[in-house]
Amino acid sequence: MALLSPKLGSLSDRIGRKKIIVWGLFGDVVLGILTGLAPDWIWLLLIRVLNGAGTAAAMLPSEALLIDLASEHRRGEASGFVLGMGMIGRSVGPAFGGFIQWTAQSAGLSIVDSYRVPYFADSLLALLALALVAWKIREPRHVVKDPEIHLANTKPVNIKLSPSVKVLLFTSFVSGIGVGFIAPISVLFYNDKFGIEPIEIGSVITLTGFVGIGASWLAGRISDKIGRKPMIALGGIGARISTIVLPLTYDINQAVIVMSLRSIGFNLLMPASRALRADIVPAESRGRIFGMFTTAFTAGNIAGPIVATWLYDIYRFETVNILGFPFPGYGISFLIYSIIGITSVILILAFVRHR
Repeated sequence: MALLSPKLGSLSDRIGRKKIIVWGLFGDVVLGILTGLAPDWIWLLLIRVLNGAGTAAAMLPSEALLIDLASEHRRGEASGFVLGMGMIGRSVGPAFGGFIQWTAQSAGLSIVDSYRVPYFADSLLALLALALVAWKIREPRHVVKDPEIHLANTKPVNIKLSPSVKVLLFTSFVSGIGVGFIAPISVLFYNDKFGIEPIEIGSVITLTGFVGIGASWLAGRISDKIGRKPMIALGGIGARISTIVLPLTYDINQAVIVMSLRSIGFNLLMPASRALRADIVPAESRGRIFGMFTTAFTAGNIAGPIVATWLYDIYRFETVNILGFPFPGYGISFLIYSIIGITSVILILAFVRHR
């Protein structure tokens, strides 16, 4: 995804978003079926790599197409609504897939074959998405390209990046590092701190994720009315402060409250951030630059988990003195992540200019 995003985004600028999305979803259908039929792990790895390319093609132009379709004064609301729907899907998806696997095993399939069945269900969902996009989506005239255009004759326009776009590219990379920091150590933290089992950890993550979903659409609407930066500041800094507090909680109930506040913060931040991108990126290069944002974020997200788990392992059972206060070592990665996140918000507030 990191490697292909700019190319796919540039291609969507030249030949249209819908065409790339349709081909990406078609790839998801075929490769999902092939995943379920993979004879060994080598084939599985190869198919999943190709599936990553298909997913990038399906997802990346979707963000640009959303902004193409939404009016300038409702971009935040549209982004918030779509992000909320995506979070519902990501929250329900693991339970849905687990239920299908359990049902297949209960029906008499072997454990290995039962793990193949959810991939066929995934292909059916991709086929449904493909049908909906082909049937219902109509690209605005200003982004629909000549249907007879040949890929060999299409060359990307040389676009000069504005200082604001450069700042957002840097903060996307920083945000990727931050997300990579927090994701792998959260599960370790819940087990080390509270001794809870994996199913309980999954329940906590799902519950706190659902708490913030309603804030996403509301935050997008508010950002359309009062501006992007106030919501970015409120959500971005609030979420990072909650993250610092998390290692200081005494029981799982306190942790759930803090994680819920953190979820609300991120759901205030994300729609405004997406809309801010749309405000400053020229329409004719929206796909290409959105692809660059994805690459920057993914690059940070690749590096983040390695550093985070290394730090967690070093300080896991230590107590660190910070400004005269004892701070649990397993919270060091959370603290660094929060500092990184707050810094990225400050950079946006100080240096990004938009109308």
